[in-house]
Amino acid sequence: MEKQTVRPKWVSFLDQYFFAKTRFHTLGLIRIALVVLGACHIYRKFRFMQGITYINAELDNLQEPSFLMKMLPFPFPLEPEYAQTFAYFYYIIAFCAAVGLFTRPALFIFGLATIYIIDVEVSRGFFNHEASLTTQTLLILALAPGATSFSVDNLLKWAYRRYKTGTGNLLPAIIGPPASVWGIKLILILLACVYFTAGVSKIRYGGLAWLDGQTLTHYLDGSASPYTEGNKPMFIGPKNVPQKEKWKDGFGIYTYSYGNRQWSNFWQKVGHALAANKFLITAFAVSATLFELSAFLLLLNGWPRVFYLLGAIMMHKSIGFLMNLPFIDYQVLCFLLIDWRWVYEHIPIGYGLRQRIDAAFSNFKWLNKQTNTSI
Repeated sequence: MEKQTVRPKWVSFLDQYFFAKTRFHTLGLIRIALVVLGACHIYRKFRFMQGITYINAELDNLQEPSFLMKMLPFPFPLEPEYAQTFAYFYYIIAFCAAVGLFTRPALFIFGLATIYIIDVEVSRGFFNHEASLTTQTLLILALAPGATSFSVDNLLKWAYRRYKTGTGNLLPAIIGPPASVWGIKLILILLACVYFTAGVSKIRYGGLAWLDGQTLTHYLDGSASPYTEGNKPMFIGPKNVPQKEKWKDGFGIYTYSYGNRQWSNFWQKVGHALAANKFLITAFAVSATLFELSAFLLLLNGWPRVFYLLGAIMMHKSIGFLMNLPFIDYQVLCFLLIDWRWVYEHIPIGYGLRQRIDAAFSNFKWLNKQTNTSI
């Protein structure tokens, strides 16, 4: 009698964690939101890219293009005569990625094109943290099952099937079939790494002294604001600094500082009041660091992930109010990563209301097939 192989529990767990199928994912909505936000940010900041594709020898020599840009056969930065063509190409690709026309190649090209633009920006000493997370998420979406939800591609497939067979419901066709949850899980892992490394960086380079709140005081008391009186520090590395001293571990520059862009008198006063209260500013510094170091709660299902994502939104809201650095991309992504179906099933609402909502969705039998899983 052959010995029956017992599947290890951890293999079963990982299989369920990454490859369970669900229709209750939001990858299509994440695709639309991040592409629209990314394209609007580039347009608003660079006005059809005329402001980023010019050649400026002094600024362009501050840093080097990234490893990825060195691998791609693009000039760095673009010559002015190619700027307008690239701009039109960029926004056509953005439109295709957002509406879901040739969705996966459009997402991949849009992600690379945005990385290129942000790389030129970084080479001139301007750092966009939002774009780092957004572009990596877009590249994941280019491969992840379910990213074509709410797309023209799915609509065209439905129209063709309808023409050939005369069958097929529109809504389930646009949403798409149940998809493996590994795309959502991979984005959550990426987000956890972003927050966790932010917390580690504070302790690694600032030490325990970062927790005394003096860094936050610098940002909130007017020292980092162009809208208040006084001389403002400028952090920029001189050209003769050796490469080994200019870079942290070969990846990031030392000479960098946030600025407080909040122009509202009301929120400036709120920031000044917080900065003047040593207990509050220290509490903010400690809680923010502990929050970021707890980022791997995002990998858990249920309330830990829900509360962490809501906490992240609140943190970015606070930074937005106090420093006019809202990180809208982060907020939208965190909101869409919440497992709202799980929340609905576990919040204590009136039985009558829940019964009416369930009855309203009872006709969508296709929605409940192969979807009994949390994401």
